[in-house]
Amino acid sequence: MRINGRFPHRVTIYVTLPAGRAHVDVYWPDSTAPAPLVIVAHGFSQRRRNMSGWGQHLAQEGFVAAVPNLPAWSDHARNGRFLSDLRAYLCANESWQERIDPTRLGLMGFSAGGLSSVLSAAAHPDLAIWVGLDPVDLGGSGAKVAPLVQCRAVVLTADPSACNAHGSAGGIIAALPRCEHVAVTGAVHVDAEWPTSRLAELACGRSTDEKRSQFCQYATAALHEALAPPPVMGM
Repeated sequence: MRINGRFPHRVTIYVTLPAGRAHVDVYWPDSTAPAPLVIVAHGFSQRRRNMSGWGQHLAQEGFVAAVPNLPAWSDHARNGRFLSDLRAYLCANESWQERIDPTRLGLMGFSAGGLSSVLSAAAHPDLAIWVGLDPVDLGGSGAKVAPLVQCRAVVLTADPSACNAHGSAGGIIAALPRCEHVAVTGAVHVDAEWPTSRLAELACGRSTDEKRSQFCQYATAALHEALAPPPVMGM
């Protein structure tokens, strides 16, 4: 699926945070006003390039999108802490204060990144939204913390398969206090990854622009609703 319109601004930064060190691609829109921040987490054994389509798209939609390499291969709790650390770093860093509105924050994650991001969301009651892109709940740790998630939660799922641990997001969905679930019927797990890889498709099935655009449509609409600026009094 191609990105429409002008390529957004992007810079790659290297951060050293309490939970780890990593490169982060930060995308931002053409705007002089501070924009909402959405941190996007990639899936298991993948890298930030596999969510670069999301970063570009979100910047074109008016968000600042931070897409990191997660520091741990399979320590999802550590990756969740890293996402929390990254949020704090970007909101406090003087270089980004003119671009980011720290009162409008969202998290989004695909597959194992969905698990890491919900672990982070559970620790932050001031978060506006968490979007799970066919999250995979390994060992039930996501379902365990899901009752602590106070923000709006939107979970988009593909058809059950081995790649999403046979619909393991169901436990998270059932435990979330405020959950909107959309099943993208006929989608394979990697339809939510943008761009995916040929190796991932060999394991999980061929992805299509049609199904990826459905994930994109639902996620983008939810982010716009949750991260819209507050109404001006008297207007």
